[in-house]
Amino acid sequence: MDGRADETHPPPSKSELDKLERGSMVKVFDPEGNIWYWVVIQKRLKDDKHYFVGRIDAHCVIGPTLRHGGTIIFHEDNVLFIWPRKVDAVFDKTWFRILSDLISLGAGVKAIKRGTNR
Repeated sequence: MDGRADETHPPPSKSELDKLERGSMVKVFDPEGNIWYWVVIQKRLKDDKHYFVGRIDAHCVIGPTLRHGGTIIFHEDNVLFIWPRKVDAVFDKTWFRILSDLISLGAGVKAIKRGTNR
């Protein structure tokens, strides 16, 4: 979760962004804080298919965790990198989603400004 200066990945293509779905893991840049987050996508917004809702979870590379760092709403222009695989299948299990939401009550929700990398 450092600044963007170290970023070496080319921006994802439009076709890669169109394939993002629940369980996809992406690296998202927050221009206001000059910081990036690992985010597991929960859904696309219904009104605008270019916006996503996801959970901030730095440990999702290792495996699913019940506790997470909050919810984030972001535009596809904020995506720096798409992890090549979806997160563990347990992420989609109903029991996991309910427990995770209960344990993470009080974790913040943040909407980040649209990125300018496109």
